[in-house]
Amino acid sequence: MIRLKPIGVVRVELSDDEVRKAWFTGGVEGIVEVYPEYAEGLRGIDGFSHLILITWLHKADDEGKRRVLVVKPRRFMMLGFKPEELPVMGVFACDSPHRPNPIGLSIVRLLGREGRILRVAGLDLFDGTPVLDIKAYTPDRAVDNVVVPEWYREFERKVEEKLGRKITI
Repeated sequence: MIRLKPIGVVRVELSDDEVRKAWFTGGVEGIVEVYPEYAEGLRGIDGFSHLILITWLHKADDEGKRRVLVVKPRRFMMLGFKPEELPVMGVFACDSPHRPNPIGLSIVRLLGREGRILRVAGLDLFDGTPVLDIKAYTPDRAVDNVVVPEWYREFERKVEEKLGRKITI
């Protein structure tokens, strides 16, 4: 048995739909409230430009959603795609919240810190999302020359056509 205990929680003053829509524009601003018993773990975090948040996707935490292994990226329907235009992929090839273990990984920009409160930008998480861990994003984590499969590049081209601008999916 694996037991995880949240070290904090995400707070955003937007609805889930507003957060979903902001994914296409780089996410939203909000805070990560670190629980008092973990505040000492923030020592030295000031000055990093970005953080990695490891979270529990609590709104996808039900048995039915945890059994899903193949999905279509339905968020693109907000851009006008029809379900039949969406690629079918395994959950390990995308960031669907519906997966065996609904663990989220987000890279956010650190705007500032006030005690145990971290102000961040680029959030793609809902209000109340439990935070399992925080890691500083350091240059040794950056990856150069990322390669993606052809189906991904083709879908990226379709998204660019639909939006009239390039975004990273």
